[in-house]
Amino acid sequence: MRELLLAARRLPLSQQLALTASSCCLIATLTLVGLAAQSNQYTQKNLQTELGQSMAEHLADRLSNELATGDKLGVAGELNRIVEHSQIAAGRALDIEGLELAVAGIRQADGLHFSSPIMIAGDMAGLAEVSIDTSIQRAAQHQFLVAMSGLALLLSMGVYLATRTMAKRLAKNLQLVSAELASVTGEADVSPNEIKALQERVAALPLELLQPRQMEASGDDHYVDTAILFVHLRSLPGYLETVDDRRLQRYVATVHRMIFGAAGFYRGELQVVRQFGLAIWFSGQHKTGSPALRAASCGWLIEQAAPELESALRLSVGLGLSLGGSELGRGDERDIYPGLYSQAAVDELEALAKQTPDGIHVAEFVAQDLDLITRMSVEPSAGGFRLGGLADGQRDLLERQLQILLKALVPDGAAAENG
Repeated sequence: MRELLLAARRLPLSQQLALTASSCCLIATLTLVGLAAQSNQYTQKNLQTELGQSMAEHLADRLSNELATGDKLGVAGELNRIVEHSQIAAGRALDIEGLELAVAGIRQADGLHFSSPIMIAGDMAGLAEVSIDTSIQRAAQHQFLVAMSGLALLLSMGVYLATRTMAKRLAKNLQLVSAELASVTGEADVSPNEIKALQERVAALPLELLQPRQMEASGDDHYVDTAILFVHLRSLPGYLETVDDRRLQRYVATVHRMIFGAAGFYRGELQVVRQFGLAIWFSGQHKTGSPALRAASCGWLIEQAAPELESALRLSVGLGLSLGGSELGRGDERDIYPGLYSQAAVDELEALAKQTPDGIHVAEFVAQDLDLITRMSVEPSAGGFRLGGLADGQRDLLERQLQILLKALVPDGAAAENG
């Protein structure tokens, strides 16, 4: 058996799949045929039992009258009439001592036999017995099994051919890949099984040359999931040529303090990444929750504080906010790979922030964060998701932080300079 399994493993993939599928099909269909045969046999046996017992009782009732008058010819006539039934093979009458009084038909030992007592005036005078020939039913049952088994075999052969045809297409693709590797490895003799051949040719490749080198002194803290809040300074480009330098610097410094203060609540790291765009990075553990929740909370504070700055500065503080993330952090001077890797996420967030007129756009990367969706609602919108309402506990926390932030930015009684 073990040698047979080893030989099967060396077969081409198309034959392996075809043999497996056809074997499963054959086993399933033969199981159904067996169940159908047992069900048919059980039903047939019940019908024969009901028929045989009823015929035996009917014969006993008829024979009681004949035995009461001592008419043996009448007994023989009743037996001859009962065997005229198509399913009754024999019938006989026995006396009280079990001796045979009369018999009709041919009684077969392997048939079904049914008996009923002959009663005369309330006393048992003998026994009436009928026999049913089951050879015809057994022959029909055998023919049914042979026919259904042949049909199952034909169906399995059809499955074998169909599976083999489809598997050859799959195997052809594997053969093409294996042939390309053969031009590199120079391996000629391989297993006839396509998967095994592919494994052998891959094993012959100098895989150690393809393994990336370990970077020395890399910052492990940059190799964790990171949430990124992108802030696009939408109003700033319009003030570059229309506002004097002193007022422009104060405007930028105030906006900077607002963003820096909001990020400080959640240990966010601020970085200028585009000409009019800032990225705030959130990673690692924090008592307030996951990086995505902290980034969303920071964005909410910035969004709510911006209108208060407008009234104080007498200048528009239009901001575009988008929330996303990266599998890596922002990197540093010792390890630039995380920063290079996350640029694609920053580019995507910049485009989303520029397209978002209000609210905070949430990228799919962080939309399913458990902490975020538990404390804030994330609602579907055109092109992605948008930050919605807040849970009661989170709202209380953010409103207290907002009051602290506004008090630091716009002290009571202070007025912003108009320029």
